[in-house]
This record gives sequence, C-alpha cells and structure tokens, in this order.
Amino acid sequence: MAGDCGDFISQFATINTDAPWLFHLADLHRSFADAAAQASDDERLTLAGALYEWLNAYFAKNAITLYGHAVSGCSVNHNAKQRLTFTHQNDLPHGVAYEKFIGEHQQIPTRNNLHDWFGACIWAKFPKSKAVLNAKHITHLHDDDSGNKRNRVRDTITVFDENGAVVVVADDDVGKAIADGLRRFDWQTCLVQHRAQWADFSTPNPKAQAFIFGHALLEQLVHPRKSLCSHTLIISMPQEFFAAPLPVQLAMLDDALAAQLQQLLQDGVTPRELHPLPILGVPYFWDNADPQFYADTSVFRAGRRQDKQDKSV
Repeated sequence: MAGDCGDFISQFATINTDAPWLFHLADLHRSFADAAAQASDDERLTLAGALYEWLNAYFAKNAITLYGHAVSGCSVNHNAKQRLTFTHQNDLPHGVAYEKFIGEHQQIPTRNNLHDWFGACIWAKFPKSKAVLNAKHITHLHDDDSGNKRNRVRDTITVFDENGAVVVVADDDVGKAIADGLRRFDWQTCLVQHRAQWADFSTPNPKAQAFIFGHALLEQLVHPRKSLCSHTLIISMPQEFFAAPLPVQLAMLDDALAAQLQQLLQDGVTPRELHPLPILGVPYFWDNADPQFYADTSVFRAGRRQDKQDKSV
C-alpha cells in the first residue's frame, strides 16, 4: 500500500496544473498539490492512501462553489438530491457492478491513482451529467445486445465518460460554422479559419470553448501527444455564457449537458454519434498556431460519414 501511495504522489507531481486543457479543474489540482507540499513524507503517504477522505473533506468545505448549493455532495440520479461521497475501493464488494454500487449506496469507490483522481474531478465539476450517466448505466445494466455483452447505450456512455469532451459554441452564425465544421471533419474551418474565435485568456467575445470530460483522456494528457482524439458533444449557448465566471459556466454547462445526455442515451444510440476531435488541435491547447499543424492527415482525418440524425443541441 505504501508503494502504491508513493506512486500516486509521484504521478500526481507530473501533472502540469497550468496545462490549458485543465483550466476547469485547476482549483482541485492546486488544492491537493498544496496539501501534499505542506505534509511530511509519511503524511503524504497517508494523504494518498486515504484520497477518498481528502476528496470528501474538500467537497464539504467547498460545497457551495462546487455544486451551487450548500450540499456537500451531488445527486445520484438526475432528480434526487441525495448526498454522494467517495469511499475506498475495497468497499466495493467483489462481483458488484461499480455503477450499481454508486446508485445503491451513494458512494464512489476510489483508488489512489490518477485515473480515479481525474474521475473525482469530473464528478466535482459535472455532478448532474455524471449522475445521468450513472442512472443510464443502471437502467441498461442487464441489456447485453452487443458483442461485448454490455449494449450500445452503455458503450456510448463508456466512450464519453472515459474519452469525452464538450465543445460549447455560441448560438450565432460563427458558432454554427464552427460546430458544422467539427461535424464534417472540416478542420480548416472550425480550427484554423475560426481560430481567433476560440476561448483563450485574452480572447474578446469568444464563440467556442472546449471542456474535457473524459477522465481517461485527462490521464493520457499528463503525457500529451498529438494523436490523442476525444469523442465530443456540441452544445450551443448564448454569448453570455462565455463572459460568465468559470463556476457559473460550469453550472450552466452541467445543466445543458445533463439534458443532452438524457436525450441522447436512448435505445439505438451508438458511439458514432460522438464527434471525433483531436484534442490538441483545439486552438490554444497546444503549440498549434501554425496552420501546418493541421496538415497531418494521420491525425486530422477526412470525414468518414454523415450522421443520419445529429442530436447535438
């Protein structure tokens, strides 16, 4: 256990908290980094070994900021207001499905590794959306109408939960052009021609902004590489969204994303309804100012199909 805890502390130290794709999670990362920096070597091992306890304490202290109300947890399903906390992975009984355990016990089993750390970060920032995914998993838990014995709804949930991103676009002509370019794999239009309209710290009146949702994708981005590709949902928002403070943006986005997931995750859905986006092609996420960055067709591939029905809002 001590070795695992030391590994987690070492792995956590490799996270670049200033990475632009972590902007919506930076407060959590810096808070844990500060706690680790102030601890002795033995205390750091204890901190990592009881990561779930640190998360619960942090969420309780910052409940209003995280959730918009004074409840130190988030809902287990889209409508309930039950308190959701973290617990040690060992509390998950052998043979019990992870999603079912969360739904029945209002606890998230958590290991001391980067994968579960990033998962906890997403629970913090998108509690309603994560709750929808959990509820949909449980609804379709025993459907096994696909080759992997899981079913296409749960396949789609898993792909988005692990590797998803959300692109928010303004509800105007520029936002529509960016969204349409993404859907058509027209990288020149959505990422090059409209580069200046993507959100950066200095962008006035941006028209598009990307938020990473998938915790496995976040883990992979600890060691970024150009080929990493997200599976993306597109959400249209009024221009006021882009001028709002980050906590307000996240609350608005969580509401909109939860509603879209409720609509999307029905019988017949497949992961192909998620739009591929090479995540380091997002303007300002990487050293991608040179248009030649997007000429790499092994990463920025041509479109493979037109969706029979685009369910993006």
